[in-house]
Amino acid sequence: MAFSSVNFRQAKVQKAFSSSSPVILFDFDGTLVNTTPLILRSFHATWEKEFGFTFDDATYIQTFGRYIHAALKDLITQSATEGRIAAPTDLDAKAVEVLKTYRAFNLAWHDQIIEPFAGIDEALQELKAHGMRMGIVSSKMRFGVERGLQLFALTELFEVIIAGDDVTNHKPHPEPLLKALEKFGAPVEHAIYVGDSVHDIVAGQAAQMRTAGAAWGPFPRASLEELQPNFLLEKPQDLPTLCQAFAAQS
Repeated sequence: MAFSSVNFRQAKVQKAFSSSSPVILFDFDGTLVNTTPLILRSFHATWEKEFGFTFDDATYIQTFGRYIHAALKDLITQSATEGRIAAPTDLDAKAVEVLKTYRAFNLAWHDQIIEPFAGIDEALQELKAHGMRMGIVSSKMRFGVERGLQLFALTELFEVIIAGDDVTNHKPHPEPLLKALEKFGAPVEHAIYVGDSVHDIVAGQAAQMRTAGAAWGPFPRASLEELQPNFLLEKPQDLPTLCQAFAAQS
């Protein structure tokens, strides 16, 4: 897929994007809502409580965008490989145990810490006003996605939500994205996926749809550029013009 870093500052949004509006799918954490401080705080508190040490932020961030159970298994394995803990006899069971601690911290702090990215509400409202069909594809559990949307009055903007508990295979596997498109009744060539993590870009490419990296998330810009998404967005305010450009290609 060809990569283009698009400068949207001088562009103007048209009144309508296309006669048959394409579908724009969004990741949730790190793309629509800034949950990075919450997730990092939850990881650090969990690892300190369960294992008596913690990793640096960058180690946890590399798991962002993945299904939490799989992320915990990888982090537990890394902890054992580095000799910081004894290898568990049952990795799945240990991950389930650690997940309970993680969720307790996460839920306790959730509403006080998360916030939408500046400009995201206005951008989404503009897309909706111009007839864009929008959905969410997240590795987060449905309860968490819906809670965040309700907290910031964003629920009505999205026709379809595919969460971590809706699929068997999680990002970077394409199943969640393809399931969303099936619900929309839209072909992959009429869809674009916007996400902040490398796992989002890989999943979109695996689904053979266009991708847009959200550079305002926690992943290093260079990590997104390396995967050559079709678009790289600097700020949420770039979303309407992205959709104009995408609709012109659809």
